[in-house]
Amino acid sequence: MADTTVSRKDSPVQLLRSAEAKNRFILNVMEQVLAFGDFQKQVDHPLEPHDFMQLAAERINDVIRFDFSAMYFVDQQTSALERVCCIPNELDHRLEAQFEALIQNGYVAWALREKRGIMVYSPDKRYRVLLHVMATYARIRGLFIGFIPVNAKRLPDGSLQALSLVLRNAANALESIEYLAMFQRHNAELQLKVDQKVCELRRHDQQLLNARKMDAIVTLAGGVAHQYNNALAVLVGNLDLMRFEIAQGKDLTSSFERIEAVSQKMQELTYKLLSYARGGKYKPETVLVETLVENALKGLPQSNENHYRLEMALPSNRYSVKVDMTQMQLALAAIVTNAVEALEKEGRILISAERVSIDESSEPRMDLAPGDYVVLQITDDGKGMDEETRQRIFDPYFTTKFTGRGLSMAATYGIVKNHRGEIAVQSEPGKGTTVKVYLPLVIDLTKIG
Repeated sequence: MADTTVSRKDSPVQLLRSAEAKNRFILNVMEQVLAFGDFQKQVDHPLEPHDFMQLAAERINDVIRFDFSAMYFVDQQTSALERVCCIPNELDHRLEAQFEALIQNGYVAWALREKRGIMVYSPDKRYRVLLHVMATYARIRGLFIGFIPVNAKRLPDGSLQALSLVLRNAANALESIEYLAMFQRHNAELQLKVDQKVCELRRHDQQLLNARKMDAIVTLAGGVAHQYNNALAVLVGNLDLMRFEIAQGKDLTSSFERIEAVSQKMQELTYKLLSYARGGKYKPETVLVETLVENALKGLPQSNENHYRLEMALPSNRYSVKVDMTQMQLALAAIVTNAVEALEKEGRILISAERVSIDESSEPRMDLAPGDYVVLQITDDGKGMDEETRQRIFDPYFTTKFTGRGLSMAATYGIVKNHRGEIAVQSEPGKGTTVKVYLPLVIDLTKIG
Protein backbone atom coordinates (compact mmCIF):
# COMPACT_ATOMS: atom_id res chain seq x y z
CA MET A 1 0.00 0.00 0.00
CA ALA A 2 1.52 3.33 -1.01
CA ASP A 3 2.12 5.96 1.68
CA THR A 4 1.00 9.34 0.43
CA THR A 5 2.62 11.25 3.35
CA VAL A 6 5.12 13.75 1.94
CA SER A 7 7.90 15.37 3.98
CA ARG A 8 9.29 18.85 3.33
CA LYS A 9 12.61 17.29 2.22
CA ASP A 10 10.97 15.32 -0.64
CA SER A 11 12.31 16.15 -4.06
CA PRO A 12 10.06 17.47 -6.88
CA VAL A 13 10.19 14.03 -8.50
CA GLN A 14 9.00 12.41 -5.27
CA LEU A 15 6.24 14.99 -4.96
CA LEU A 16 5.13 14.26 -8.51
CA ARG A 17 5.11 10.50 -7.93
CA SER A 18 3.15 10.98 -4.71
CA ALA A 19 0.54 13.10 -6.52
CA GLU A 20 0.24 10.53 -9.31
CA ALA A 21 -0.25 7.73 -6.78
CA LYS A 22 -2.92 9.76 -5.03
CA ASN A 23 -4.70 10.48 -8.33
CA ARG A 24 -4.62 6.80 -9.27
CA PHE A 25 -6.13 5.94 -5.90
CA ILE A 26 -8.92 8.52 -6.31
CA LEU A 27 -9.61 7.28 -9.85
CA ASN A 28 -9.82 3.68 -8.63
CA VAL A 29 -12.19 4.70 -5.86
CA MET A 30 -14.48 6.57 -8.26
CA GLU A 31 -14.58 3.58 -10.62
CA GLN A 32 -15.68 1.33 -7.77
CA VAL A 33 -18.32 3.85 -6.65
CA LEU A 34 -19.72 4.23 -10.17
CA ALA A 35 -19.68 0.47 -10.66
CA PHE A 36 -22.07 0.05 -7.76
CA GLY A 37 -24.24 2.89 -9.02
CA ASP A 38 -24.63 1.10 -12.35
CA PHE A 39 -26.65 -1.87 -11.11
CA GLN A 40 -28.87 -2.14 -14.21
CA LYS A 41 -26.94 -5.21 -15.42
CA GLN A 42 -28.13 -6.99 -12.27
CA VAL A 43 -31.77 -6.63 -13.38
CA ASP A 44 -31.68 -9.45 -15.92
CA HIS A 45 -29.53 -11.69 -13.68
CA PRO A 46 -30.07 -10.35 -10.15
CA LEU A 47 -27.80 -11.44 -7.32
CA GLU A 48 -29.04 -12.62 -3.96
CA PRO A 49 -28.31 -10.17 -1.08
CA HIS A 50 -25.49 -12.35 0.29
CA ASP A 51 -23.82 -12.61 -3.13
CA PHE A 52 -24.15 -8.87 -3.66
CA MET A 53 -22.57 -8.10 -0.27
CA GLN A 54 -19.66 -10.43 -1.01
CA LEU A 55 -19.13 -8.54 -4.26
CA ALA A 56 -19.07 -5.30 -2.27
CA ALA A 57 -16.43 -6.72 0.10
CA GLU A 58 -14.23 -7.78 -2.82
CA ARG A 59 -14.43 -4.33 -4.40
CA ILE A 60 -13.56 -2.66 -1.11
CA ASN A 61 -10.40 -4.78 -0.97
CA ASP A 62 -9.53 -3.48 -4.43
CA VAL A 63 -9.52 0.02 -2.94
CA ILE A 64 -7.87 -0.70 0.44
CA ARG A 65 -5.68 -3.73 1.05
CA PHE A 66 -6.63 -5.32 4.38
CA ASP A 67 -4.80 -8.18 6.06
CA PHE A 68 -8.21 -9.85 6.29
CA SER A 69 -11.77 -8.56 6.16
CA ALA A 70 -15.40 -9.66 6.29
CA MET A 71 -18.95 -8.56 5.50
CA TYR A 72 -21.85 -9.25 7.86
CA PHE A 73 -25.52 -9.27 6.91
CA VAL A 74 -28.05 -7.65 9.28
CA ASP A 75 -31.30 -9.61 9.52
CA GLN A 76 -34.14 -7.09 9.16
CA GLN A 77 -36.44 -9.05 11.46
CA THR A 78 -34.13 -10.02 14.34
CA SER A 79 -31.20 -7.55 13.83
CA ALA A 80 -28.86 -10.55 14.16
CA LEU A 81 -25.49 -10.43 12.38
CA GLU A 82 -24.70 -13.22 9.92
CA ARG A 83 -21.30 -13.48 8.29
CA VAL A 84 -21.52 -13.41 4.50
CA CYS A 85 -17.86 -13.78 3.56
CA CYS A 86 -14.30 -13.67 4.81
CA ILE A 87 -11.37 -12.48 2.66
CA PRO A 88 -9.24 -14.53 2.53
CA ASN A 89 -11.52 -17.41 3.42
CA GLU A 90 -8.83 -19.47 5.18
CA LEU A 91 -8.54 -16.86 7.96
CA ASP A 92 -12.18 -17.15 9.04
CA HIS A 93 -11.23 -18.76 12.38
CA ARG A 94 -8.99 -15.80 13.29
CA LEU A 95 -11.69 -13.39 12.17
CA GLU A 96 -14.36 -14.96 14.37
CA ALA A 97 -12.18 -14.76 17.46
CA GLN A 98 -11.40 -11.10 16.85
CA PHE A 99 -15.03 -10.30 16.02
CA GLU A 100 -16.34 -11.88 19.25
CA ALA A 101 -13.88 -9.76 21.26
CA LEU A 102 -14.99 -6.60 19.43
CA ILE A 103 -18.60 -7.40 20.30
CA GLN A 104 -17.73 -7.92 23.95
CA ASN A 105 -15.94 -4.57 24.09
CA GLY A 106 -18.97 -2.78 22.58
CA TYR A 107 -17.18 -1.67 19.39
CA VAL A 108 -19.64 -3.42 17.05
CA ALA A 109 -22.65 -1.78 18.70
CA TRP A 110 -20.87 1.57 18.44
CA ALA A 111 -20.21 1.07 14.72
CA LEU A 112 -23.85 0.17 14.07
CA ARG A 113 -24.93 3.47 15.66
CA GLU A 114 -22.58 5.53 13.50
CA LYS A 115 -23.31 6.79 10.00
CA ARG A 116 -19.58 6.78 9.24
CA GLY A 117 -16.77 4.31 9.76
CA ILE A 118 -14.79 4.02 13.00
CA MET A 119 -11.20 2.89 13.54
CA VAL A 120 -10.29 1.02 16.74
CA TYR A 121 -7.54 -1.31 17.95
CA SER A 122 -8.13 -5.01 18.22
CA PRO A 123 -8.21 -6.45 21.77
CA ASP A 124 -4.73 -7.94 21.28
CA LYS A 125 -3.41 -4.57 19.94
CA ARG A 126 -2.00 -6.25 16.83
CA TYR A 127 -4.44 -4.68 14.38
CA ARG A 128 -6.16 -1.47 13.61
CA VAL A 129 -9.78 -2.42 12.89
CA LEU A 130 -12.07 -0.51 10.54
CA LEU A 131 -15.79 -1.03 11.15
CA HIS A 132 -18.31 0.57 8.76
CA VAL A 133 -22.01 -0.02 8.28
CA MET A 134 -23.49 -0.73 4.85
CA ALA A 135 -26.66 1.32 5.06
CA THR A 136 -29.19 3.39 3.16
CA TYR A 137 -30.78 6.47 4.65
CA ALA A 138 -33.44 4.33 6.34
CA ARG A 139 -31.96 0.89 7.00
CA ILE A 140 -28.74 -0.82 8.02
CA ARG A 141 -28.18 -3.71 5.63
CA GLY A 142 -24.76 -4.92 6.76
CA LEU A 143 -21.43 -4.31 8.47
CA PHE A 144 -17.95 -4.30 6.94
CA ILE A 145 -14.92 -5.07 9.11
CA GLY A 146 -11.31 -4.86 7.98
CA PHE A 147 -8.04 -5.59 9.84
CA ILE A 148 -4.77 -3.75 9.16
CA PRO A 149 -1.54 -4.57 11.05
CA VAL A 150 -0.54 -1.77 13.42
CA ASN A 151 2.90 -1.51 11.84
CA ALA A 152 1.49 -1.01 8.33
CA LYS A 153 1.71 2.34 6.60
CA ARG A 154 -1.11 4.78 7.15
CA LEU A 155 -4.19 4.64 4.93
CA PRO A 156 -4.20 6.84 1.83
CA ASP A 157 -5.87 10.22 2.21
CA GLY A 158 -9.62 9.99 1.62
CA SER A 159 -9.76 6.21 2.14
CA LEU A 160 -12.51 6.32 4.74
CA GLN A 161 -14.57 8.75 2.66
CA ALA A 162 -14.12 6.48 -0.37
CA LEU A 163 -15.15 3.45 1.66
CA SER A 164 -18.27 5.29 2.82
CA LEU A 165 -19.20 6.12 -0.78
CA VAL A 166 -18.72 2.54 -1.94
CA LEU A 167 -20.79 1.07 0.90
CA ARG A 168 -23.57 3.67 0.57
CA ASN A 169 -23.87 3.09 -3.18
CA ALA A 170 -23.76 -0.67 -2.69
CA ALA A 171 -26.57 -0.45 -0.11
CA ASN A 172 -28.72 1.70 -2.41
CA ALA A 173 -28.09 -0.64 -5.34
CA LEU A 174 -29.03 -3.65 -3.22
CA GLU A 175 -32.27 -1.97 -2.14
CA SER A 176 -33.12 -1.07 -5.73
CA ILE A 177 -32.57 -4.64 -6.91
CA GLU A 178 -34.64 -6.05 -4.05
CA TYR A 179 -37.47 -3.59 -4.71
CA LEU A 180 -37.36 -4.47 -8.39
CA ALA A 181 -37.62 -8.17 -7.52
CA MET A 182 -40.54 -7.37 -5.20
CA PHE A 183 -42.32 -5.36 -7.91
CA GLN A 184 -41.75 -8.17 -10.39
CA ARG A 185 -43.28 -10.69 -7.97
CA HIS A 186 -46.23 -8.42 -7.31
CA ASN A 187 -46.65 -7.82 -11.03
CA ALA A 188 -46.61 -11.57 -11.70
CA GLU A 189 -49.20 -12.11 -8.96
CA LEU A 190 -51.34 -9.27 -10.33
CA GLN A 191 -51.02 -10.63 -13.88
CA LEU A 192 -52.11 -14.05 -12.63
CA LYS A 193 -55.16 -12.51 -10.97
CA VAL A 194 -55.94 -10.53 -14.15
CA ASP A 195 -55.64 -13.69 -16.26
CA GLN A 196 -57.94 -15.54 -13.86
CA LYS A 197 -60.46 -12.70 -13.97
CA VAL A 198 -60.30 -12.61 -17.78
CA CYS A 199 -60.93 -16.36 -17.92
CA GLU A 200 -63.84 -15.92 -15.55
CA LEU A 201 -65.30 -13.11 -17.66
CA ARG A 202 -64.88 -15.23 -20.79
CA ARG A 203 -66.77 -18.06 -19.14
CA HIS A 204 -69.54 -15.65 -18.20
CA ASP A 205 -69.59 -14.24 -21.75
CA GLN A 206 -69.80 -17.77 -23.15
CA GLN A 207 -72.65 -18.57 -20.77
CA LEU A 208 -74.49 -15.41 -21.87
CA LEU A 209 -73.82 -16.29 -25.52
CA ASN A 210 -75.11 -19.81 -25.02
CA ALA A 211 -78.19 -18.45 -23.25
CA ARG A 212 -78.82 -16.05 -26.12
CA LYS A 213 -78.36 -18.86 -28.65
CA MET A 214 -80.86 -20.99 -26.77
CA ASP A 215 -83.28 -18.05 -26.68
CA ALA A 216 -82.85 -17.60 -30.45
CA ILE A 217 -83.39 -21.33 -31.05
CA VAL A 218 -86.56 -21.29 -28.93
CA THR A 219 -87.82 -18.23 -30.81
CA LEU A 220 -86.91 -19.80 -34.14
CA ALA A 221 -88.61 -23.09 -33.28
CA GLY A 222 -91.73 -21.30 -32.09
CA GLY A 223 -91.94 -19.10 -35.18
CA VAL A 224 -91.35 -21.96 -37.63
CA ALA A 225 -93.83 -24.22 -35.81
CA HIS A 226 -96.44 -21.46 -35.90
CA GLN A 227 -96.03 -20.87 -39.66
CA TYR A 228 -95.98 -24.58 -40.51
CA ASN A 229 -99.01 -25.16 -38.29
CA ASN A 230 -100.93 -22.44 -40.14
CA ALA A 231 -99.90 -23.91 -43.49
CA LEU A 232 -100.86 -27.44 -42.44
CA ALA A 233 -104.22 -26.18 -41.21
CA VAL A 234 -104.87 -24.76 -44.69
CA LEU A 235 -103.73 -28.01 -46.34
CA VAL A 236 -105.88 -30.22 -44.11
CA GLY A 237 -108.87 -27.94 -44.57
CA ASN A 238 -108.56 -27.96 -48.34
CA LEU A 239 -108.13 -31.77 -48.40
CA ASP A 240 -111.35 -32.15 -46.43
CA LEU A 241 -113.03 -29.70 -48.80
CA MET A 242 -111.72 -31.64 -51.82
CA ARG A 243 -113.22 -34.90 -50.50
CA PHE A 244 -116.58 -33.15 -50.22
CA GLU A 245 -116.23 -31.61 -53.69
CA ILE A 246 -115.27 -34.96 -55.23
CA ALA A 247 -118.37 -36.55 -53.70
CA GLN A 248 -120.48 -33.71 -55.15
CA GLY A 249 -118.71 -33.89 -58.53
CA LYS A 250 -117.54 -30.27 -58.32
CA ASP A 251 -114.50 -28.65 -59.94
CA LEU A 252 -111.31 -28.93 -57.78
CA THR A 253 -109.36 -26.16 -59.47
CA SER A 254 -109.78 -23.55 -56.72
CA SER A 255 -108.79 -26.05 -54.00
CA PHE A 256 -105.66 -27.02 -55.93
CA GLU A 257 -104.75 -23.35 -56.31
CA ARG A 258 -105.07 -22.77 -52.55
CA ILE A 259 -102.94 -25.86 -51.83
CA GLU A 260 -100.35 -24.74 -54.37
CA ALA A 261 -100.16 -21.26 -52.78
CA VAL A 262 -99.62 -22.59 -49.27
CA SER A 263 -97.08 -25.12 -50.58
CA GLN A 264 -95.10 -22.30 -52.14
CA LYS A 265 -95.11 -20.44 -48.82
CA MET A 266 -93.82 -23.55 -47.05
CA GLN A 267 -91.14 -23.95 -49.72
CA GLU A 268 -90.11 -20.33 -49.27
CA LEU A 269 -89.94 -20.82 -45.49
CA THR A 270 -87.73 -23.89 -45.96
CA TYR A 271 -85.52 -21.90 -48.33
CA LYS A 272 -85.09 -19.17 -45.71
CA LEU A 273 -84.26 -21.76 -43.05
CA LEU A 274 -81.53 -23.17 -45.28
CA SER A 275 -80.21 -19.68 -45.92
CA TYR A 276 -80.17 -18.90 -42.19
CA ALA A 277 -78.25 -22.13 -41.62
CA ARG A 278 -75.82 -21.15 -44.45
CA GLY A 279 -76.92 -24.13 -46.49
CA GLY A 280 -74.82 -23.41 -49.57
CA LYS A 281 -74.83 -21.38 -52.80
CA TYR A 282 -77.00 -23.24 -55.24
CA LYS A 283 -76.15 -21.50 -58.55
CA PRO A 284 -73.23 -19.08 -58.14
CA GLU A 285 -72.62 -16.80 -61.10
CA THR A 286 -70.59 -13.67 -61.81
CA VAL A 287 -72.84 -10.62 -62.04
CA LEU A 288 -72.48 -6.85 -62.13
CA VAL A 289 -73.35 -5.14 -58.86
CA GLU A 290 -75.87 -2.77 -60.43
CA THR A 291 -77.64 -5.70 -62.14
CA LEU A 292 -77.86 -7.55 -58.83
CA VAL A 293 -79.42 -4.54 -57.08
CA GLU A 294 -81.86 -3.78 -59.89
CA ASN A 295 -83.15 -7.36 -59.95
CA ALA A 296 -83.54 -7.37 -56.17
CA LEU A 297 -85.63 -4.18 -56.27
CA LYS A 298 -88.03 -5.59 -58.90
CA GLY A 299 -89.62 -7.86 -56.36
CA LEU A 300 -89.95 -5.13 -53.74
CA PRO A 301 -93.58 -4.90 -52.59
CA GLN A 302 -95.29 -1.56 -53.20
CA SER A 303 -97.44 0.08 -50.55
CA ASN A 304 -99.45 3.29 -50.43
CA GLU A 305 -98.77 3.60 -46.71
CA ASN A 306 -95.11 4.55 -47.20
CA HIS A 307 -93.96 7.37 -49.42
CA TYR A 308 -90.23 7.31 -49.95
CA ARG A 309 -87.59 8.25 -52.47
CA LEU A 310 -85.31 5.42 -53.59
CA GLU A 311 -81.99 6.77 -54.84
CA MET A 312 -79.07 4.79 -56.24
CA ALA A 313 -75.42 5.74 -56.62
CA LEU A 314 -74.05 2.61 -58.24
CA PRO A 315 -70.95 2.55 -60.48
CA SER A 316 -71.98 1.52 -63.97
CA ASN A 317 -70.30 -1.56 -65.51
CA ARG A 318 -67.52 -1.55 -62.96
CA TYR A 319 -67.63 -4.14 -60.18
CA SER A 320 -68.62 -7.81 -60.43
CA VAL A 321 -69.29 -10.33 -57.66
CA LYS A 322 -69.92 -14.08 -57.71
CA VAL A 323 -73.20 -14.90 -55.97
CA ASP A 324 -76.27 -17.06 -56.09
CA MET A 325 -78.63 -14.55 -57.69
CA THR A 326 -81.79 -15.88 -56.06
CA GLN A 327 -80.31 -15.92 -52.57
CA MET A 328 -78.60 -12.55 -52.79
CA GLN A 329 -81.69 -10.86 -54.29
CA LEU A 330 -83.68 -12.24 -51.35
CA ALA A 331 -81.12 -10.81 -48.93
CA LEU A 332 -81.00 -7.33 -50.50
CA ALA A 333 -84.80 -7.20 -50.81
CA ALA A 334 -85.12 -8.00 -47.09
CA ILE A 335 -82.71 -5.16 -46.17
CA VAL A 336 -84.52 -2.62 -48.37
CA THR A 337 -87.92 -3.76 -47.07
CA ASN A 338 -86.66 -3.26 -43.52
CA ALA A 339 -85.52 0.24 -44.48
CA VAL A 340 -88.95 1.04 -45.96
CA GLU A 341 -90.68 -0.10 -42.79
CA ALA A 342 -88.39 2.13 -40.71
CA LEU A 343 -89.76 5.21 -42.50
CA GLU A 344 -92.72 6.69 -40.66
CA LYS A 345 -94.29 8.77 -43.44
CA GLU A 346 -91.85 10.17 -45.92
CA GLY A 347 -88.19 9.46 -46.26
CA ARG A 348 -85.21 8.62 -48.41
CA ILE A 349 -83.37 5.38 -49.06
CA LEU A 350 -79.96 5.56 -50.72
CA ILE A 351 -78.22 2.51 -52.20
CA SER A 352 -74.54 2.93 -53.09
CA ALA A 353 -71.50 0.77 -53.73
CA GLU A 354 -67.76 1.18 -53.50
CA ARG A 355 -64.59 -0.88 -53.51
CA VAL A 356 -62.57 -1.38 -50.31
CA SER A 357 -59.43 -3.31 -49.44
CA ILE A 358 -59.38 -5.29 -46.19
CA ASP A 359 -56.22 -6.23 -44.31
CA GLU A 360 -55.42 -7.29 -40.76
CA SER A 361 -55.19 -3.67 -39.58
CA SER A 362 -58.48 -2.52 -41.12
CA GLU A 363 -61.02 -0.80 -38.91
CA PRO A 364 -63.62 -1.73 -37.92
CA ARG A 365 -62.37 -5.28 -37.44
CA MET A 366 -64.59 -7.84 -39.13
CA ASP A 367 -64.55 -11.55 -39.85
CA LEU A 368 -63.23 -11.10 -43.38
CA ALA A 369 -60.22 -12.56 -45.14
CA PRO A 370 -57.75 -9.94 -46.44
CA GLY A 371 -58.56 -8.88 -49.99
CA ASP A 372 -60.70 -6.58 -52.16
CA TYR A 373 -64.44 -6.25 -51.53
CA VAL A 374 -67.48 -4.45 -52.87
CA VAL A 375 -69.47 -2.70 -50.14
CA LEU A 376 -73.19 -2.31 -50.84
CA GLN A 377 -74.54 0.38 -48.55
CA ILE A 378 -78.27 0.81 -47.86
CA THR A 379 -79.00 4.00 -45.87
CA ASP A 380 -82.38 5.27 -44.68
CA ASP A 381 -83.37 8.33 -42.65
CA GLY A 382 -86.00 6.49 -40.63
CA LYS A 383 -86.46 5.95 -36.91
CA GLY A 384 -83.17 4.24 -36.31
CA MET A 385 -82.52 1.65 -33.59
CA ASP A 386 -81.11 1.57 -30.10
CA GLU A 387 -78.11 -0.61 -29.33
CA GLU A 388 -80.15 -3.52 -27.94
CA THR A 389 -82.28 -3.68 -31.10
CA ARG A 390 -79.23 -3.36 -33.35
CA GLN A 391 -77.56 -6.29 -31.60
CA ARG A 392 -80.60 -8.51 -32.17
CA ILE A 393 -81.74 -7.48 -35.65
CA PHE A 394 -80.47 -10.74 -37.20
CA ASP A 395 -82.11 -12.98 -34.60
CA PRO A 396 -84.86 -15.10 -36.19
CA TYR A 397 -88.38 -13.82 -35.53
CA PHE A 398 -87.10 -10.88 -33.51
CA THR A 399 -89.70 -8.11 -33.74
CA THR A 400 -90.03 -4.42 -32.87
CA LYS A 401 -92.67 -1.86 -33.75
CA PHE A 402 -91.22 -1.33 -37.23
CA THR A 403 -89.13 -4.48 -37.79
CA GLY A 404 -90.58 -7.94 -37.87
CA ARG A 405 -89.50 -9.73 -40.98
CA GLY A 406 -89.69 -13.20 -39.46
CA LEU A 407 -86.79 -15.14 -40.92
CA SER A 408 -85.90 -12.57 -43.62
CA MET A 409 -83.12 -10.69 -41.78
CA ALA A 410 -81.84 -13.89 -40.17
CA ALA A 411 -81.72 -15.50 -43.62
CA THR A 412 -79.96 -12.39 -44.98
CA TYR A 413 -77.20 -12.82 -42.41
CA GLY A 414 -76.76 -16.49 -43.34
CA ILE A 415 -76.73 -15.73 -47.08
CA VAL A 416 -74.07 -13.01 -46.80
CA LYS A 417 -71.84 -15.08 -44.51
CA ASN A 418 -72.19 -18.06 -46.87
CA HIS A 419 -70.82 -15.89 -49.69
CA ARG A 420 -67.66 -15.22 -47.61
CA GLY A 421 -68.98 -11.75 -46.89
CA GLU A 422 -69.92 -9.68 -43.88
CA ILE A 423 -72.86 -7.52 -42.90
CA ALA A 424 -72.64 -4.57 -40.52
CA VAL A 425 -75.35 -2.28 -39.13
CA GLN A 426 -74.91 1.29 -37.89
CA SER A 427 -77.90 3.00 -36.31
CA GLU A 428 -79.01 5.46 -33.65
CA PRO A 429 -82.52 6.37 -32.55
CA GLY A 430 -83.80 9.28 -34.66
CA LYS A 431 -80.77 9.22 -36.99
CA GLY A 432 -81.65 6.44 -39.39
CA THR A 433 -79.87 3.20 -40.22
CA THR A 434 -77.04 2.17 -42.53
CA VAL A 435 -76.54 -1.48 -43.50
CA LYS A 436 -73.23 -2.41 -45.18
CA VAL A 437 -72.92 -5.67 -47.10
CA TYR A 438 -69.35 -6.73 -47.91
CA LEU A 439 -68.96 -9.16 -50.84
CA PRO A 440 -65.66 -10.39 -52.34
CA LEU A 441 -64.77 -8.50 -55.51
CA VAL A 442 -64.38 -10.83 -58.50
CA ILE A 443 -63.65 -8.40 -61.32
CA ASP A 444 -62.90 -4.67 -61.45
CA LEU A 445 -63.81 -3.96 -65.08
CA THR A 446 -62.08 -0.58 -65.04
CA LYS A 447 -58.72 -2.37 -64.79
CA ILE A 448 -59.32 -4.74 -67.71
CA GLY A 449 -57.49 -3.81 -70.89
